[in-house]
Amino acid sequence: MAELTDGQYLNQYVAPQLLKEFRNYNAKFMAALQAAPKEAVTADGIRFNKLINNVGFYVNNTDPFTAKKMNGKKTLVGWDKLDTDPTEVDDAEVRYLAYDKNAAVRVKQSQAFKIGLRDYVAYKLAPQQHVSGAMPVIRTTGEVVNGRKRMTFQDLLNFYAELEALNLMDDEGNDLITGFNMILGKEHRADLLADKAGTSNHRDNLEFDKNTGEFKRFYKIQMWENNDTPLYSSTGELKARNSVKEEGDQNGSVFFYAPNTVYHLEKLMILYDPLIQDTKSPDPKSEIRLHGYGLCDKVQEYGFGAIVSDNA
Repeated sequence: MAELTDGQYLNQYVAPQLLKEFRNYNAKFMAALQAAPKEAVTADGIRFNKLINNVGFYVNNTDPFTAKKMNGKKTLVGWDKLDTDPTEVDDAEVRYLAYDKNAAVRVKQSQAFKIGLRDYVAYKLAPQQHVSGAMPVIRTTGEVVNGRKRMTFQDLLNFYAELEALNLMDDEGNDLITGFNMILGKEHRADLLADKAGTSNHRDNLEFDKNTGEFKRFYKIQMWENNDTPLYSSTGELKARNSVKEEGDQNGSVFFYAPNTVYHLEKLMILYDPLIQDTKSPDPKSEIRLHGYGLCDKVQEYGFGAIVSDNA
């Protein structure tokens, strides 16, 4: 069996293409996020206003009416600075390679930024913990496998009931079909495939692509698949991004109501220090990294949620 070892072959008798790196590049769910209004973008971030509805309704009222002020609230979604590690390439290592390492490094930098951006967005959308009546986080209840409980159809129904109670509708009272979105982790996708295969009374409610097996929809919820999803502790708190998984930690599938999200990326720069400007190093080197500003957040702490695998 072929094994990978450190180093690079420098002679011409090698395959010209690089071996494929198998990483999870799926970020389709980001297409459902709300773009930032251009006129609201400022140096500090994006500002939002909200009116709090305090209008009462009466039947057979006999008392004089008193006009009330309708108060507002405001919020600011600030910028985050987004960076990749710089990559160094020197003249000695690229002179006789069978491929253009500088070009390949640029591709890897771009891929790393996309993966990091996707994970950053998923964590920004995930609720920090269960908030009753605003951001439900529930645990799975299925059979035990590999130290966790599987997600079941009933778990989805229970979560769906939590969402219905939030009244996530547009101004005319119509459900926003495209507003309901869930980022489904690989474990939960496998759970639901197994649950669907073993039952016959809800096949039409779990919509899978017959050719690819991709999970498409559960009633009003648009399902997006992603191998990497946010991590929750055994006590139900969201772990920090890039945390090492500890005993009792479990991944969660994240729900977001698209109208309550905002996403914007700007001023992405390729910072490049070319080899031809290095006059001091014995083997002249170049450096490259990506740097930019972006934001993704909840515009209000309402309409988000998660289903987290429960511990066995």
